Amino acid sequence: MSSPLQGLPILGVGASLSLEARPDPAALAARPGGPSFVEYASKACFEAVGGDVARVKAAGARVLFHPSYINFCGTFPNAQAWLDETARHISATGSPWFAQDVAYCGWEGNPGYSTQFGFFLPPLLTGASLEAACERVREVMARVPVQVALEPPPFNFVVGDMGLLRFFGALAERTDAALLLDAGHLVSWEVATGLRVADDAEGFPWHRVVELHVAGGKLEAGEGGGAVYVDAHEQAVLERTWDMFRWLLGRATQLRAVCFECEGATEEAVMATLARVRGMVLEHGACPALVEKVQEELRGVA
Repeated sequence: MSSPLQGLPILGVGASLSLEARPDPAALAARPGGPSFVEYASKACFEAVGGDVARVKAAGARVLFHPSYINFCGTFPNAQAWLDETARHISATGSPWFAQDVAYCGWEGNPGYSTQFGFFLPPLLTGASLEAACERVREVMARVPVQVALEPPPFNFVVGDMGLLRFFGALAERTDAALLLDAGHLVSWEVATGLRVADDAEGFPWHRVVELHVAGGKLEAGEGGGAVYVDAHEQAVLERTWDMFRWLLGRATQLRAVCFECEGATEEAVMATLARVRGMVLEHGACPALVEKVQEELRGVA
């Protein structure tokens, strides 16, 4: 069985937010019980965030780079200059792997950030779309210096005849990529389709899942009377999302990291959620190495 995990470190439980956001990531990392790593988004240019990265590292946390400007799907190639800058950014930060949502960020070959669309534009879940996504992933893999991890994005709508896990499992297997699963994003697919992620799980390559996310969100009324899941990190984590997170923890046997996305949350709310996440890893985690890492984190707090 092929595994993309060779040599990837066990990072434990961390927090994800923009480096210039609040709460301050370096201050969080310096607190007992704070994040063991900080995952952040930024512009492609490393100089824009180099000082903030140094502050986080000085506080004792590792960093993961998770931007929002790579096209991991669709027929529009990524600009070579942006791929080159991404590779330089990853090397400068020491990010042990490179994860991003599989979504449209640029259009017609023009580099751009997902925020220019207002949100991640998810891929069509079809065979033809899978072929195009494989081409985009290999394009990025050929340039970046670390393992690539693919994340299903939030879904406000779904087009296609493939289930979420079937599509992303096939994408990871065909490109030999790792996977990052966000519990809220999976809930968003369930809300948009009325289906259950668990019903599509047979044959899914759980050994490729290196990272899990949990984040705040809310349900809003959509057009036609249906509900829409909104990925809103300043909100509380929905109980349905915690249920999904628990289910994922029990299946990800090679997990390296678990991350709470917390832009806009209060520092105390982040600390309380990190404690809950660690407790759930200890109780439900299927990866012994990650459980051991979290036990070490908790001994450091005592």
